[in-house]
Amino acid sequence: MRTPTVLLSLPLLAACATAPREPGAVAEAYAKALEENRLPAAYALTQGAPDGERAFLEQYSDEKVRRERAAAVRAGAAELEARAPSVTLARSPEGWKVVEARPADAPRAALTRFLDAAEARDWKATWGLLAAPLRARYTPERLREDFEREPLAKERLRRARLALHAPIRVAAGAAVLPVGEERAVRLVLEDGEYRVAALE
Repeated sequence: MRTPTVLLSLPLLAACATAPREPGAVAEAYAKALEENRLPAAYALTQGAPDGERAFLEQYSDEKVRRERAAAVRAGAAELEARAPSVTLARSPEGWKVVEARPADAPRAALTRFLDAAEARDWKATWGLLAAPLRARYTPERLREDFEREPLAKERLRRARLALHAPIRVAAGAAVLPVGEERAVRLVLEDGEYRVAALE
């Protein structure tokens, strides 16, 4: 007995409609659906917008809004993390890796070491805790000179010390601690260790 062609095509259609399972693939599928104005497909990849599907469709009816959101999703996909109560995984160039410590522990510890060294005037240790671009611009001696000449240096250290108690945003390869309006301490992950990239 010959099976109708339409029945043979059903499993294929079902497979195509199945949502991707890997987080990066979900993000890319969502961005692509937005770009192609396939809003029901994009909405199906969400947990549901706070105001429902109708509000979602209205929000992304504008091409510029869709394009900007797709670009933001793709940019964020490079720093994806997956969390559960007992484990956190972070995306890396080599694939997904288990984060053995709590995400905020390592950057807080690195910032504490940096602040302790700076306040003790241990400029060699302070310099060693800077991110590579800053280490290339400075020497321990120049760091000391700049600190002594800069009237706001002590205030920046004081604010950074207060930031240790603030919520920290950790993504793959970077950590940000807010220190007030539009200001933050930024750390970056280099060779497995966090280093200070900015005291804003």
